[in-house]
Amino acid sequence: MKYALLSAILIVSIVSPFASRAGVAADSDSDGIPDVLDKCSLDSRNSVVPSTCDNDCDGYGNVCDADFDQNNSVNAVDFTMYFVPAFKGLVPSPWPQGLDMDCNGAVGANDFTMYFIPQFKATPAAPGPSGLACAGQPGCGC
Repeated sequence: MKYALLSAILIVSIVSPFASRAGVAADSDSDGIPDVLDKCSLDSRNSVVPSTCDNDCDGYGNVCDADFDQNNSVNAVDFTMYFVPAFKGLVPSPWPQGLDMDCNGAVGANDFTMYFIPQFKATPAAPGPSGLACAGQPGCGC
């Protein structure tokens, strides 16, 4: 019994200093989702329902993923070949590519001005960033 108590004291004295330094998990966008779990780690709009969706299951939330053709680049092809037809109603929902960027059930002007344009103008123009280690891989986070 004496050795068990001494062992417990020794373990606590070794582990305690490390545990006290662990701190709170990083949350770059202050959305309440730790960066390592966040599908859009620099855009806090990703935490607000319904904007928590990731229709193409690539680990990037729709709000920060305008890469509709999955080539890791947000460019004119994503706009002309995917977004415009959906916006004009030529592509029926559901949109598996994540064209409904704010996840409100429609592809509209808000998706374009609030979500697509910032992604298109980013340097580099790529989806994300995401805190998920598997981001960019099919089936990530779904």
